[in-house]
Amino acid sequence: MKFIQLVEQLARHVGTHQLPVNAAATRLHGLIESSAVHYELMTQLLAAIYVRNHCRGLDDPVDLDTSFEALAPIRLALLQSPRTDVDTIRVLEDICVALALVFDKKDTKAVAGVKPRQAPQAAQLLRIGTGHRKLK
Repeated sequence: MKFIQLVEQLARHVGTHQLPVNAAATRLHGLIESSAVHYELMTQLLAAIYVRNHCRGLDDPVDLDTSFEALAPIRLALLQSPRTDVDTIRVLEDICVALALVFDKKDTKAVAGVKPRQAPQAAQLLRIGTGHRKLK
């Protein structure tokens, strides 16, 4: 798979609000639009994948294992930092799961060490105020 294809697939999985791809970009710099919710994190993750896979252009091939190796130090640093919020951890986990899915890995728990999000349960409407007991 080419690097640009990977980025486009990741954007489909995690959403364009997290990974807004600039379709006109011809190099890594400027590939992600600054409107990304976690812009710095996304650019850091993509740059790590790009460098670790020895890419010289957006059409260069990338490998799953090499890409996960690129994310590991960033993930570890974020998990150990007392300043990392849960939203940042969640988007990082989503990227890891999406990476496994893009490369068509069935067991994402073994590959990424994280579980994919489960579909939300159907909402239930609960009536409040019925069946009260009288206090004595």
